[in-house]
Amino acid sequence: MKKSNYLTMVVAYYLSKYNDSAYRALNHGTKTKTHEAIGYALGVNKNTVKNMRDEFDPLHENKRAGWYQRDLRPSRQKIVELYQHLQEEELRDLVLEILENKNVLDGDTSSDLIEVLDEANSSPIFIVRGITGRKAEEIFLEFHKANALPLPGEMIDKRDHGCGYDYEISGKSKAYIEVKGLDGDTGGISFTSKEWDVAQKEGENYFLVIIRNVSSTPTVEIIQNPAKTLKPKKYIFTTVQIRWNLAIA
Repeated sequence: MKKSNYLTMVVAYYLSKYNDSAYRALNHGTKTKTHEAIGYALGVNKNTVKNMRDEFDPLHENKRAGWYQRDLRPSRQKIVELYQHLQEEELRDLVLEILENKNVLDGDTSSDLIEVLDEANSSPIFIVRGITGRKAEEIFLEFHKANALPLPGEMIDKRDHGCGYDYEISGKSKAYIEVKGLDGDTGGISFTSKEWDVAQKEGENYFLVIIRNVSSTPTVEIIQNPAKTLKPKKYIFTTVQIRWNLAIA
């Protein structure tokens, strides 16, 4: 199957799952005009877009005539497996990247996606908090206890809440803390799409804490409002996690 058809499946899944709100978000007017715009962007027929969307409809109670009795083909099942956990804004972000990036058909994003879809027996990939990350969090807790920075107050553990930051400090004002660890003095760190969205939303109340040299002689750097201060580069991985990467010098 062509790269364009694989990417069209992703867009079609988004249209089916979020239906009217998805069409409004893409902002091309009617559904027919939206299919035409998608077809033009990806080099496929507008009816291909519509038909692929229809195939996903039985999963989302959009049972248009003629499709409700058909089983999903393996490639469509893989799309569902990969993308069903994404929130609307995350899936929309991916779809816009596919449609608006003129080099997407030649780039790593589409090649990686196709590699994942072609692995018929692939297993889900789960990202766990690494050793460096855990050590960095422990170092930060000790640092805050000793220095009351970036703000004094009660430390509330939010790591398992999926809220876009690791800790909340509750005092005269609130602070939202994301801790990142580097094994050396320089390197790269990643924000999930959720973390970066919250960083943008909370602005001056959001703090990035970078722990350098976690395994040797740790140092602590605190960056207030990283969404304003730092300029990340967005990557879309084959594990279907949207992240914002920053080079730390």
